[in-house]
Amino acid sequence: MTRIATLPEDNKLPLLRVVTDLGVMRETLQRELPAFSSGRLQLGHLNIKQLDYKPGKRCCVCYNLRVKESDSGNETRQLLLGVVEANGAAEAKYLKEKNGGLFQPSFFPAIHWLPDLNMMLWAFPNDPKIKGLPRLFDHESLKKLLQQSLETLNIEPGFALREVDTTLVKYVPQRRCTLRHVLKFEKPVDADAAEVVIYSKIHSPKKDNQPSFKLLQDVWNSPVCRSGRLLVPEPLFFDRDLNAIFQRGLHGRNLDELLYEIDLTDMAGKIGATLAALQQSSLPGLARRAPDYELQDCVAVKKRLSDISRVYETRLAYVDAELRKRQPHLTAVGQTPIHGAFRLTQLLLAEGKIAFIDFDDFSLGNPISDVGSFVAHLLYLPMKGVLSEAQSLAALRQFCHAYREHAPWSLPGDLLNWYTTAYLIGREAKKCQDKTNQVSKRDYEGMIDKLLDLAAAILSGRFRLLK
Repeated sequence: MTRIATLPEDNKLPLLRVVTDLGVMRETLQRELPAFSSGRLQLGHLNIKQLDYKPGKRCCVCYNLRVKESDSGNETRQLLLGVVEANGAAEAKYLKEKNGGLFQPSFFPAIHWLPDLNMMLWAFPNDPKIKGLPRLFDHESLKKLLQQSLETLNIEPGFALREVDTTLVKYVPQRRCTLRHVLKFEKPVDADAAEVVIYSKIHSPKKDNQPSFKLLQDVWNSPVCRSGRLLVPEPLFFDRDLNAIFQRGLHGRNLDELLYEIDLTDMAGKIGATLAALQQSSLPGLARRAPDYELQDCVAVKKRLSDISRVYETRLAYVDAELRKRQPHLTAVGQTPIHGAFRLTQLLLAEGKIAFIDFDDFSLGNPISDVGSFVAHLLYLPMKGVLSEAQSLAALRQFCHAYREHAPWSLPGDLLNWYTTAYLIGREAKKCQDKTNQVSKRDYEGMIDKLLDLAAAILSGRFRLLK
């Protein structure tokens, strides 16, 4: 059997191993879903996009399907969110939800019950927690909402919204979703047609998006952005009913997609200087990040990796002990605004300038946290085969040099080592662990070994981040 994730036995969720077995789920979906059983669709590729497991309570599995229409041969994709809960809770919720006003996808039931697995199955964009998400895929509903905000979009009078094309950018089931909308407008006589790209970010009610929208406005109006030195997506409006933020799209590409087209070392220097400038902005009302935030992530990963294999225990114990021992004695640096998830995937090259995106984790914290996050990401890329070690080190050192030159608090070496090590374990090793045992060309267990070796080498002084 193909295991998509290493999961423990759970007496309250006895089918846990089954719902994460791709072979079993392929057979189950083909047998139980009407579009497959009738022969209307053929199931192609199937994988698990995301897994959220709460021991003894529930397991949520997001399946990613590639399917082909039998008649036309056209291929399409569909996300299905499977929810399994202890004590029959999932079935009770299914009975409550099945007659609700749900969005009807082209080929799949909006919600379906799989009795043999005690699983409730939601077809995207239906989501049990993000109730407003289907409205962002309903053309008429979305057009009506946007029509009320044309002034904010700077659309000239006389243009009428004709069509909206919506595509998925990022989806974290039951938590948040980011969508891209291409707005096409009818042109008045003797005028060119207009097309505007915007993004929407919707969250479950558990997180109120309005403070985040206010934060984006503050960042947009900060001196570093007003000067043109840094680009960020323009916040357009917030819809309270949907709990959704709308932002203007930037004409650019993610830097992680441009690694073979740009001088990464030169770009890394510009990124370091720009990050230091953003961190010097005065942004009121930011939530404070807990001082042990990164350490807690490491603790969680340590437990997960130790449960999987004793091979990791010695190095994990050393790294954990060193991080704990050093934390109280780290160089004191005042708190500043921090991005909170700073890496190449959160950066664009737009209009020849650097743009920062995704401010979900923006907060007040230690500025070197962002530096360590970026450095750890650069060190991880050679393990993926994306960069050579020489390219990684050259970019890393140019980034740190530029940051140190532009940050009034400089770049204390003990903080750089501490935060880089914490992110190598708490973020990069976690990322590899999540993908362990997936069918992949990459050796994720081998990558975890390298990350642990590197973390230990940095703390012991055998590997120096800066010359």
